[in-house]
Amino acid sequence: MVYGLFQPTQRDFVKHVLVFFVIILTLIPVVKAEDKSWYEIDGIRFRLVPISPDDCIIGKPDEIKSPVSCGTNPIGIYMPWKIEDRISPYFSSAPTNAAAIVVDDVKKPLFLFALELPETLMTSWSFRGGLFEFEFPSEDKDLNPGFEHYSPDYNSDGTQFNSQRSSYKTSLYNDFFNTSDKAFADANPNWALSADVNSSRIFLGYIWGFFIPIGDYHRFFKFGAGLGVYNINLSLKLNLCSQYTVYSSYPDKPEGECVGKTEIDSYSGTKLGIASTAHMTIWERRTKDSIWRVFKVSEGVALGSDDKGFIRAKLKNHRSLALWMSSQTEEIISYTYRF
Repeated sequence: MVYGLFQPTQRDFVKHVLVFFVIILTLIPVVKAEDKSWYEIDGIRFRLVPISPDDCIIGKPDEIKSPVSCGTNPIGIYMPWKIEDRISPYFSSAPTNAAAIVVDDVKKPLFLFALELPETLMTSWSFRGGLFEFEFPSEDKDLNPGFEHYSPDYNSDGTQFNSQRSSYKTSLYNDFFNTSDKAFADANPNWALSADVNSSRIFLGYIWGFFIPIGDYHRFFKFGAGLGVYNINLSLKLNLCSQYTVYSSYPDKPEGECVGKTEIDSYSGTKLGIASTAHMTIWERRTKDSIWRVFKVSEGVALGSDDKGFIRAKLKNHRSLALWMSSQTEEIISYTYRF
């Protein structure tokens, strides 16, 4: 079992794995047709995955890491009343310069198998085809509020703590908090806002792209982009902390605890909409029966209709917040068995 992928409940794990393989078994007879539609299955992709989340963390420059495949499923929570423009492109990582309360972008182990969708050559150097990104149900607790400038403060006993930048805290206090929240903040000078998130995500898209062909089978520097749809199941709890204690200051994996956690609001629902999709592969060898790849990155980004590209989350007891969500995989080495 891959560590850290199915934390919410064992029942969720079994249910989603069964659904995953039922889809495969259902579509395999279809894909034996000579001409496949872009949404049918072309094969099953095997990728080298880590057994520990720590293997996905970028080490020091002199460390040699295993050639494992990892993924990120970022979520950003923003104050829409402070968003002035949408600078960050839709194909980039979660923007951190748009009134963000918290952004989680930690790498995690990928599932061992993935679906490969068909691809069609348009010319000897261009292609089009489907792209599928997904995340099984996962849980992230106590998201770090100090993502933007990770420089925690220290208590007299040497304990590290972190919080949102001061200007954001002022806006939260004046424009978002209710009377109860303000009383909590007044009683806790080192207060911070954190979140617990449960989510699962599916991105299905269609991309157009190009590559450098070498012979009949080899393709170098393969790039593609397009549009698609997404389905995100999300449960979010917004928490006030009397202090956010930092356990690790490693920049790619900040870990800590929301001390004195007090839930002030929540959101739960399913989001459907349009997504942007992108793909990049350094080297690919494609034959009738197999595909070998070295360093493949693909991503689906949910495009919201409100808040200049963000998704709106309507809370129960406070004004709405804005969300940014995507799913990205980084496969160092992969092999696809084609049907």
